[in-house]
Amino acid sequence: MAPDKSTDDIETLNKEPGTVARFFISGWSNIVRMMASNALFIIFNIPALIFAGFMSMQFVPWLAPFFIDVDSYIDPVTGNDDAVIQLYFLLVLFLMMLLVSSALICIGPFQTGFAQVYKDIRNNTSVSFFTSFKTGIKTGWKKGIVSMIIGIVITPVLLLAAGFYLNFHSTVGTIIGVVFIVLFFMFILIQNFVYTLVVSTDLKLGKIYKNAILFLFIKLLPGIGAALVVLVFYILMPFLLLLSASYLTLGIFMFLYSFLVVSWGQYFLSYYTGYLIDRYVAVNTDNKDL
Repeated sequence: MAPDKSTDDIETLNKEPGTVARFFISGWSNIVRMMASNALFIIFNIPALIFAGFMSMQFVPWLAPFFIDVDSYIDPVTGNDDAVIQLYFLLVLFLMMLLVSSALICIGPFQTGFAQVYKDIRNNTSVSFFTSFKTGIKTGWKKGIVSMIIGIVITPVLLLAAGFYLNFHSTVGTIIGVVFIVLFFMFILIQNFVYTLVVSTDLKLGKIYKNAILFLFIKLLPGIGAALVVLVFYILMPFLLLLSASYLTLGIFMFLYSFLVVSWGQYFLSYYTGYLIDRYVAVNTDNKDL
């Protein structure tokens, strides 16, 4: 007599989707909230964009010495030789969007609000966008301010160090410069871990940063994978779109980064952080303020 497979079939049908599938299902089922989060992130971070733009104008020549004296590349006769000027401002725009969308330079209290939105979407407990957003700000605004200041201080230090050593034009300088670039990407992950930890635990901020740093080394290979996703979302895609400098690709860039890319990139990091919190952070954390 052949074995009855009906039970196995039922279990297969009732089997929950995997981690990757749940990520896309939860994000897509809350696509309106994701788009609202993306658009409001840009609006609420206008001061951060201005500050990041000013910072980028200082650091693009530092990271690429070719642009140190930009005005010298304008043809004094025809005035039409503006390709380098356009490339310079595209790189400034590119670096500015990277700094803000990666949450290195952002308005910290607002970022805790967005972190709460992503947390509620991930846990399927989202009632409304603004309810989650206000809850995140209310519970994490103090830690958000300190995290924002840390990002503003550490980010230029890492960029300065990377540019300083890369400009040595030597093997040792290149190696050290690459190390600081790696640290830059590690810091992107840490800051995103921190904002999710702020709305997910009652730990003091010092312990939150300690946990965020430990997350990098507990799951090193997945951390590298998360860094690669950041590379694609925040560096490769905008660079390819902006490099062509056509109206079509500029329009695609404006649409994607106004409504989709930032929120999905941050949600991915929030989703990954939530998995690490569920697995490694104790539930009975101390209920203490910063």
